[in-house]
Amino acid sequence: MFQATLGGLTMNRRIWLVLSVVAISVLRSSQAFGETSLTASTLAEGRHSPVRAIKHSDVVFMYDNPDMYEPYGCTALGWAGSQSPDRIRLAHQRGVRLFAVSIGFRTEFARMIDFTPQFMEATCRNFAGEPFIVPWLWDHKHKEQPAWWFCTNSPLYREYLYSRLRQVIASGADALHIDDYTGTAGAVTWLDACFCPSCMSGFREYLKRKLSQERLEELKLGDLSKFDYHQYLIEQGITPEKYHTQRAQLPLATEVLDFQVKSATQFVAEFREKANEWKGSHMPLAVNSSLVGPINLAITPYVDYFCCEVDHQAGKRQVPLHPIYVYKLADGLDRPVTSTASGGDWADVAANNLPGLVRTWIALSYAFGHNFMAPHRQWCYTREKGTHWYSGPVEEYAPLYRFARSNAEILDDFESIAKVAVVYDSHSQRQGKGQIEPICTALAELNVPFTIVVQGDDWLPGYNLREFDLAQYAAIVIPQNLAPSADLEQVLSSPSVQKKLVRWKSPQDAVALADRWIRLSPEKQLFVTGRRHLREKRLAVHLVNRQYDPARDAVTPVQNVVITLDRAILPGPPANSQLGTVRSFSEQSGSVEVRANAEHVELNVPAVDLWTIVELRWP
Repeated sequence: MFQATLGGLTMNRRIWLVLSVVAISVLRSSQAFGETSLTASTLAEGRHSPVRAIKHSDVVFMYDNPDMYEPYGCTALGWAGSQSPDRIRLAHQRGVRLFAVSIGFRTEFARMIDFTPQFMEATCRNFAGEPFIVPWLWDHKHKEQPAWWFCTNSPLYREYLYSRLRQVIASGADALHIDDYTGTAGAVTWLDACFCPSCMSGFREYLKRKLSQERLEELKLGDLSKFDYHQYLIEQGITPEKYHTQRAQLPLATEVLDFQVKSATQFVAEFREKANEWKGSHMPLAVNSSLVGPINLAITPYVDYFCCEVDHQAGKRQVPLHPIYVYKLADGLDRPVTSTASGGDWADVAANNLPGLVRTWIALSYAFGHNFMAPHRQWCYTREKGTHWYSGPVEEYAPLYRFARSNAEILDDFESIAKVAVVYDSHSQRQGKGQIEPICTALAELNVPFTIVVQGDDWLPGYNLREFDLAQYAAIVIPQNLAPSADLEQVLSSPSVQKKLVRWKSPQDAVALADRWIRLSPEKQLFVTGRRHLREKRLAVHLVNRQYDPARDAVTPVQNVVITLDRAILPGPPANSQLGTVRSFSEQSGSVEVRANAEHVELNVPAVDLWTIVELRWP
């Protein structure tokens, strides 16, 4: 990952990839299963562009509805846009800049059933050899068939998916979205899959390339040209019940997961390359990924943005912390996030009428530099009801999105200020170690200006931390149980890093980092995040109210707010600061008193309702 620095601001250079993928056929890739042709060196040579697919001020829709374009100020269709060329032209005429159409790698079972009478040949198979359904589509059927989980390693299913891609290209869509992009890989750890013929053949070829002679002899696999992993386990007495409970400890379990993750990543990379070829130009790609765990991050180098479901923990009835972790991780990966809440979150909102809670989610996303999709229509899910829908009241949400659009000038081209770096290490994460979300949420609660820096591996190529990358930070935080690779260990062991290294043991470690750069009174009642303009000496300070009252479904205004900003995070001398724009999402924009001395700037805000932005400028 390449970075440049400007004071306390990290400016990640946008690496928009030109994918060098071998030619593929519609039926089957000529590249071997589980072996991506996109090496780290290829990624490092990718096309650099300052253009983001998604702007910070964009209003993104998940579902298309032309009647809602104007009320919300829609500028992008991030997910399920219509495939009608007429509808896409209409959207462009009405101000929608980016129009994406989605292909569902797991949810389009009905189309697959219509595509070929041999559809059952393309289903995933569990250890018992049985096909299985997509669990959250248990209430769906088509032609008396359930929602089968189809295998993305199946040549027949890939043929169907490429036919869908041709339809999307023909529609004139600007961008492509893939729902459930992990395909078969997403079933490995909990649904005992996949043991279909395509996966067994692909895994056999993977082993030929990956296993050393010593490892082959140790495992007693025999002639790999005839090896069948399913039969191999059966001969060792493994039953479906044992496989379900012991999978991770069985021979070759690590290799199976590695094969499936790399096969999924490779296929999406090839899918994207074919989209660019058929479109005749670069087609931005987004995927639905939770960004939680290394499996869900492996696709990062090959996407332009994430358009995804993020757990907002509606049941807790408070302004959530988990989305902040996701947004910060996305910053470290240098990818925008257009998020929505989970199906369970929306079911809770619909059942209990909680638009006030949702408004805090919207404000939080924009304040942290990302975009929460407009909730005019949202998928809900519970085990009892299955799929149902929430239609968000326009009057409750549209004004907030209009507020974001009207303040594009203090949202776009601003990036987060960071004095603390938290290290995300893919190598550790794959071993179940190095979890950093508790660190990030503790820092966020204390308004410590931090970012996440990412060390990748063979699942996440192109992200390689160097000593230089960490030089700008005052503190570098790692989890106590980090299990770094040799490359990362060398960086962390350097004298310049060691003197700033914080080995995190508990949330108390955050206290030592608090109040050094941002001080808030009254404490813990607001999220305060500073965002600095990429080219000009301007600072936007976002204040998001955390005082959500479930009984009223509204935030309680915070009175007499004082924010002190240390000179280390300012783009100019404190005494030279000038008050710029002050915007508050409330009936009246509040006034702000600015006091400055040689060491800091102090902002005095009479009241903060939901979300206030204070801009400071320097000559």
